[in-house]
Amino acid sequence: MNVNPWAAPKAREIRRVLVSLDERIARTCDIAEDSGDPDMVTLHHTELHKLRAHVFLHGQRAGTYGIFYEYPHPVPGILESEENVPLPKVLESLALHFDA
Repeated sequence: MNVNPWAAPKAREIRRVLVSLDERIARTCDIAEDSGDPDMVTLHHTELHKLRAHVFLHGQRAGTYGIFYEYPHPVPGILESEENVPLPKVLESLALHFDA
């Protein structure tokens, strides 16, 4: 990962996701430059920059996250987003998305 998650200018809940990423996931993705929204972080694959995941707090129940997935080539019928996801499932989904 290209950023120290403890120093990222993000909401505490978003930093919690970043520090919870295991070593395999952290090696396969970096934090993309974003608009500075503290309630959202965009991760991209280290080699495939169009393979991205946006993790956000907007509109989610307390203690859960939303994830919006981006793929290099759109695939009909593939999951594009998840809402109100608990942290363990977020980590599992990110590992699958980035194939870590």
